[in-house]
Amino acid sequence: MNKIKYGIIGAGTMGRSHLECLQTIDEAELVAVADNCEGSLEKFRAVSKNMNMACYSSYHELLGCGDIDAVVICTPDFTHVDIVAAALDAGKHVLSEKPAATTIKDLERLESAVRKAKTVFQIGLECRYLPVFQRMVEMIRAGNIGRTRMLWCKEFRGPFLEKVGNWIMSKEKTGGVFVEKTCHYFDLMNWFADARPKKVIALAGQDVVKEIYGIKPDIYDNGWVIIEYENNVRASLGLCMFCDCEYDIEMGVIGENAVMEGFFAQSRLKLTEYGTQTTSDIQVRMDEKYRRLSHTGGVYFEHLAFIDNIRNNKKPLTGIEAAKWSTLVGLAAEESAEKGGMPVTF
Repeated sequence: MNKIKYGIIGAGTMGRSHLECLQTIDEAELVAVADNCEGSLEKFRAVSKNMNMACYSSYHELLGCGDIDAVVICTPDFTHVDIVAAALDAGKHVLSEKPAATTIKDLERLESAVRKAKTVFQIGLECRYLPVFQRMVEMIRAGNIGRTRMLWCKEFRGPFLEKVGNWIMSKEKTGGVFVEKTCHYFDLMNWFADARPKKVIALAGQDVVKEIYGIKPDIYDNGWVIIEYENNVRASLGLCMFCDCEYDIEMGVIGENAVMEGFFAQSRLKLTEYGTQTTSDIQVRMDEKYRRLSHTGGVYFEHLAFIDNIRNNKKPLTGIEAAKWSTLVGLAAEESAEKGGMPVTF
């Protein structure tokens, strides 16, 4: 079977994470990389095992390569839509890092480009591909907790890592922290709830991280978001960007018969049934060599799915609908927080 030939656009930290995962997949072959920062390209070349890999300073040059089947887009958030549209227009399959877009207007442009394309578009919401969260969905759908009523997520962590140009600290370039960071968890909540959001309320502030890496960020460093879905499931998310300690990301689901908690780094579930007060700890097994890869293996598993989607013309689990709604909730949270908690409805 012929290998899927990849190009990576964006040779920074996330680009190198994708490279590391691709180098473990026999069906994938990285043939080219593009980045306009020579320093990033040098670091990328240093960890690549392909000495014949082509290196470009422009993504347009990479997209002109006829032997590339698929591209991974790992550039700053505000550039995603332009590059995705160009890649789809060039007939490439696309795996784009999240968020899908940073504005409503760009999101509409993206949706139009994807709807017209004849190739696969998959958004990099890799949490959906993690075994722990896939097990949670299986248990929800199987009725193990009864009807779902409430959801929650907690991510308490330290500030963003330093990046080239530190674009990640800018609301204009990311859409805001609820778009850039927590679109992952809004996507999981949308998946768990199995319904569209109808209302978002958020309260947030920039209270602690006033200066970092020599710049003054303008993104929120803490906040709470409440989401109400069309099926009346309600969800809450708590984010802190100055809790610089070990604190696992936690996803929770409260049903009519039981409560279930899932832990990202531990790949573990806890299920407590109301009537018997029985608590079960479930370790969701995965090979340790994959757990050491980016996002505890999530990026590796999303590439396996991406390759399968390409080979079998499948609709991605994280296609344009997941891309759109994870972004819309984030943008609504930013708008609500900016207006002091005013509800934003869809």
